[in-house]
Amino acid sequence: MSQLIQLKHRIKAIAAIKKITQTMRLISMSSHSKLKKQSDAMQHLKNEVKPLLCAIAQKHKPEKQIATYKTLYIVFAAEKGLCGTFNNTMYAYFNKHLTSQNLQNSHVISIGKKATTYLEQKNIQPLMQFDKVLPNKLESIANDLYEKVLELHKDYEEVVCFYSYPKTFFLQEAQSTTIVPINPDPCETKDQLNLDLYEWPQSVEEVAHSLFHTLLKMNILLILTNSMLSEQSARFLSMDNATRSADNLQKSMKLSFNKMRQAKITRELIELISSF
Repeated sequence: MSQLIQLKHRIKAIAAIKKITQTMRLISMSSHSKLKKQSDAMQHLKNEVKPLLCAIAQKHKPEKQIATYKTLYIVFAAEKGLCGTFNNTMYAYFNKHLTSQNLQNSHVISIGKKATTYLEQKNIQPLMQFDKVLPNKLESIANDLYEKVLELHKDYEEVVCFYSYPKTFFLQEAQSTTIVPINPDPCETKDQLNLDLYEWPQSVEEVAHSLFHTLLKMNILLILTNSMLSEQSARFLSMDNATRSADNLQKSMKLSFNKMRQAKITRELIELISSF
């Protein structure tokens, strides 16, 4: 009887876990759908703004300033766990690129609790850290990060972001992107815009300055959104696998429970019959 009671309690516990994983799976899917729409809209706007800024920069090259530091790294990782191998993949990418040689005369900003945890384990003191990176706070965090980068970027030769990019819903890839200076893509250099077709109410320098600020802020928000997209995809897949495993285990344990109960009933019937 005690075995049946224990097995029944385990079945109830697995059913409760299954409800939790199903709920987390639905939340991840809902967050992913909202973020995907925002990401597509920002990517479209970026594709329109960046070629224009690159064309202006090539025709009116700004004076180069002497930087005090080499690189400002911004590392993006998950805020929470329960997302499969997502965090381990990011840790491996950080470990490959944030070496002692690369960090000489450079600084790091961490985005997400897991990125901060990694830096603490490696005894790397972040210049600034952003925790509690949640889907409903992305714009606020991106704005704070933009203001910080805008304040610091002139002191560095370049600003590089390490983050996870969602190649597909089922595949996330760690990669790096240089957001300062803004370099043209290979496809943009082949098809240069004709600036003579544009009429500038302001000076070209003012237009370039405004476009740079717009593109920098958009890049930061887009990278942050893509990182969150990857995290939500990874969490959905992890919770989906956990739900399937819980369902299979629940079915197996119910079968064992029914077999044990039937065996007990059969044994009691045999004892009753044999007593007559």
